[in-house]
Amino acid sequence: MCGILCCFSKTDHECLSKELIGILHNRGPNSESILTVNEIIFAGFVLHHQGTEMCPQPIKTDRHIFIFNGDVFNLPRNACEISDTNWIFNKISGAKDERALISCFRSIEGPFSFILYDNRLGNLFFGRDSLGRNSLLMENSKSHLRILSTSYLSQDKRTEIAAVELPPLGIYKINKDNNKCCVVFPWQQPEEHWIAQARSLEATIGVRVLVECPIEPSWLSISTINHKFSFNFYNIQVEKNSTAREIYETLLKNCEVLEAIDEFTQLLEYSVEQRVTKTTSFCAICHHHKSLSCNHSKIAILFSGGIDCTILAILTNKFVKTTDPIDLINVSFEALNAPIANWSVPDRQSAIKSFESLKKLCPHRKWNFIEVNVTRKELYTRLSNHIKHLIYPLNTVLDESIGCAFWFAAQGKGVVSGETFESTAKVVLVGSGADELFGGYVRHKNAYNRCIGSHDEKETSLLMELEKDWLRIPTRNLARDDRVISDSGRTPRAPFIEENVVKFVRSLKPSQRCCFLYEDGVGDKLFLRLLGYRMGLKDTAFLKKRAIQFGSKIANKKDSANDRSKYL
Repeated sequence: MCGILCCFSKTDHECLSKELIGILHNRGPNSESILTVNEIIFAGFVLHHQGTEMCPQPIKTDRHIFIFNGDVFNLPRNACEISDTNWIFNKISGAKDERALISCFRSIEGPFSFILYDNRLGNLFFGRDSLGRNSLLMENSKSHLRILSTSYLSQDKRTEIAAVELPPLGIYKINKDNNKCCVVFPWQQPEEHWIAQARSLEATIGVRVLVECPIEPSWLSISTINHKFSFNFYNIQVEKNSTAREIYETLLKNCEVLEAIDEFTQLLEYSVEQRVTKTTSFCAICHHHKSLSCNHSKIAILFSGGIDCTILAILTNKFVKTTDPIDLINVSFEALNAPIANWSVPDRQSAIKSFESLKKLCPHRKWNFIEVNVTRKELYTRLSNHIKHLIYPLNTVLDESIGCAFWFAAQGKGVVSGETFESTAKVVLVGSGADELFGGYVRHKNAYNRCIGSHDEKETSLLMELEKDWLRIPTRNLARDDRVISDSGRTPRAPFIEENVVKFVRSLKPSQRCCFLYEDGVGDKLFLRLLGYRMGLKDTAFLKKRAIQFGSKIANKKDSANDRSKYL
């Protein structure tokens, strides 16, 4: 993960304060460089992951300046020894025209954001991957236009700057001599949601958006989705009064269900393998000491004990060296107005149960179960002094709760078996996307049950809700989570939000992902729960989903999630 910045300004101090440099450095602590070309400031802060040698940024040639923040997981075999940043830049440098340059991003698999300046034509290209996994902000004021991974905003400047999380609509282009007009090469053919986001960007930042031809990565288009399987969880006969386990045993006897689970398992395994193995062989500490060998943990998992993260833990165990531990990070917050701190919150209890299952299923692995315990005093101090800048420009109570929970968890500072402990991992796996893809929210259940009509009409209602959630995930979750987690100097990676995994799950009908005939903890995310049950997670498979803000007890249930936070 890296921190990247580009700023059009006549006053350097307006673009890069020492506080902003500090926040960008947290994202990329291994190398930093700042350069100015034609009154445009570029800055790159690098966290080294891929390639045998670190690639300092920005990369500069006579023609181009390039800054890249992300991971490319489909590098050709002969390019595995070089940095993915160098590999992409070599492709860009060889592009014969603008369309060929844009097409360089069409086949990239992995999360990324980037900034590219064409010094000859004065054009600036920038954007986020089509799933919006990595953050990129856009700010506009009287003194400057700024594009950056994360920001720092002093209170006295708050009303002077218009800011937005750049929506992942496509590849953007502006010219240094006319930054009030922005051309977008959309990832796919613009539809209603795309147009609404473009209009919002125009209104907030004050730029005019013009649309070019779409890029259209092959895996992204919903029109290419092939409904391969015909099974329907609602139609599979289950004995009346069956227990949850008996229901699962019956469903797993269906040949088509098994075939679908097998195909999905292969895709998810590959996604986990790429995200676990594509990093350096040194942990965060040994990277600085240049040790000859390192047997510390390089991989951590944000671990609530739910089915999503526990499946990731089992798969991670397959691809991490047996000599390396794996960190499981669980966060708990002091209850409001509690006379005595009690860290046994719902997520801690479920995490301990699932941890016991992991130890039985993977007996030869050393797991570091890190208990992160946060007092209210520490929470509000960190939020007021630091975390609020990472959550910006978002400002709701929900953003505050989830952002803080992820920030403290990603820091990896807690206790293991009663002893003070800090994670050495450079990669943090998260279960993001599972609820949106598999029907894990109450609103999915409501969309099905409250629809008055036939099963097909109910399923259509649910599909519309799932698609709406999927379209909103970059703006509701991913960019914010990227900013708060990356502040730890660790890279968040989300195996469920991988191109081919996403394409497969979206090819399943809603009745093949979840079934609301069954109770909570059984029918929601049914497909994923069946996978976990088949892996041996006989108890974890039936744990009810809790949002992190409630499972960790950070949130006050009296507050409305969409209200503005008094701290942000």
